Amino acid sequence: MKNMNRLALLAFLSTLTVAACSPSEREQAEESAEETMQQAEDAAEDAADETQDAANDAADASGDAWDETKDAAGEAWDETKDAADSAWDETKAAAGEAGEFLSDAAITGRVKAALVEANQIDAMNINVETIDGNVVLSGVVASDDIADLAAQIAEGIEGVKSVENDIEVQN
Repeated sequence: MKNMNRLALLAFLSTLTVAACSPSEREQAEESAEETMQQAEDAAEDAADETQDAANDAADASGDAWDETKDAAGEAWDETKDAADSAWDETKAAAGEAGEFLSDAAITGRVKAALVEANQIDAMNINVETIDGNVVLSGVVASDDIADLAAQIAEGIEGVKSVENDIEVQN
């Protein structure tokens, strides 16, 4: 806007100056004014072109940034999903292991309770250990019959896969 005001002022002053000049001077002043006006118009067009180029460059950069942001967000989503899937798999595996441990502990408890209920057996002298459903009996009892009875009781408990009877008979 300032440039337009300056141009108008320059045109006005040139007109005043030209009025006081001879015809050849007037013609030369008009040519000079026209040349100056043309230069001003060319400069304005150049500035407009540069502004348009800068706007186009900014739009391109904005589009590139948007594409990069979308790509990064997609990659972050994929990595987060993979991590969540992995954590879920690990949690399920750990829960399975805990379930197996609890099942073994439950089997051990059931076998020990059944031995306590059997009047012929002194359950305090028999150790029970369960690994993956396989029961191992150990300790010392008074006779082979008591050792065999303990093994039979353990075999009858739900969840027992096998019984290893390592009970020793006291002589």
